Amino acid sequence: MKLYIDTLGRFDIRDDKKSHLSETARTYRLFKLFQYFITFKNRKILAETIMDHLLTDSETDDPKNVLRTQIFRLRQLLKKMESHHDDQGAHLNVVFTNGNYCLEIGPSVQVDVDRFQHLIQQGDNRKPDELRKAADDYLAALSLYKGTYLAENPYEVWLVPIRNYYQRLYIKTIDKTVDILNELEAYDEIISLCEKALEIEPYEESIHLHLMRGMLRSGKSKSALWHYEYTEQLLKKELGVEPSPIMKEMLRKIQSHFIEKVNLDIPIMDEKFVEGPDTGALKCDDEMFKFLYNIHKRQSQRDKEKDYICLITLKSPENFPQEQKQMQHWMTDMEVVLSESLRKGDVFTFWNDTQILLLLHRVKETGLKTLESRIKRNLFETNRKRYMEIKMQFHPITDSQHIMSGTSAR
Repeated sequence: MKLYIDTLGRFDIRDDKKSHLSETARTYRLFKLFQYFITFKNRKILAETIMDHLLTDSETDDPKNVLRTQIFRLRQLLKKMESHHDDQGAHLNVVFTNGNYCLEIGPSVQVDVDRFQHLIQQGDNRKPDELRKAADDYLAALSLYKGTYLAENPYEVWLVPIRNYYQRLYIKTIDKTVDILNELEAYDEIISLCEKALEIEPYEESIHLHLMRGMLRSGKSKSALWHYEYTEQLLKKELGVEPSPIMKEMLRKIQSHFIEKVNLDIPIMDEKFVEGPDTGALKCDDEMFKFLYNIHKRQSQRDKEKDYICLITLKSPENFPQEQKQMQHWMTDMEVVLSESLRKGDVFTFWNDTQILLLLHRVKETGLKTLESRIKRNLFETNRKRYMEIKMQFHPITDSQHIMSGTSAR
């Protein structure tokens, strides 16, 4: 019976029936030594090298004796594991020769990193007319990568180069797989692959880009736009970085695809859609606003931070005649004020002659009053002579359906 050793993600030693770690009294140092030997399996290692890597924080005056004791206990553990199997001697054994220790891996042991590298090499060796087989090899390899190498030991210095090696190999293999799947026009497979990969490497920009390209090529422009917004916020919030030039170029491609699709389905959108200033909020028509609203609503259901919708209503005195020319002045002034007062990423639309809708992305409730004061102040300062008072109502986007239904379309 085979023994399977998992190192990519959660560490485990198992056979076809059960995990052997679940029934073992685990000690941190013993299993750290075991993982060290697994990492350098079938290689001779000086005792001093092992002590330098694993016993630097030991308070003992005799680290060699500590190491010998731990190796003795490790051998006992390996014998216990092997006792469950008929083919004894074909699994794991720690030997000592000329001052060197070596963990010998028998034919009945399969380590996931060996299988991982073998499948990648097999895919690399495929002939040019075997693209599907190569992709399947790579996909099988990628399915073995469940996470960072020996993730349970995040602070071991000796693990850093090994961990980085497998991480780079994983990302490089994703790139090769996506290239082949693009040739095969298997865009849904690209989307599925990247979505799974992002659960493991959520901050890897190249995977986000592959996913968005796959979405565009499969006609999922809306999904690509949503994912760009999600990625932009993720990088800002978790890493404190702005989108790279490549990411910004991807946004332009998404917008281009979306506009092309809208032109095909609803030709009037090309005439109605008006983009706001590059440095401020985006002005759009009511249909585009509804589309963006639905995207943000779905996203708000996942995120802790809220998106808000705001309804601005003109409050004219009873003795103030609402003539068309004056209303046009008000709309012109409000467009300037909102473009300058809101952030890039916020959206607004003139719902009718006296009402405006705002879509505010990721704002805190405590900042709403400040935003209201700023808009009203800027409106007053824009043109004091024709200033017209406004009323502003804010609601979380998940609780704003009555606002959407309560406004009157033009």
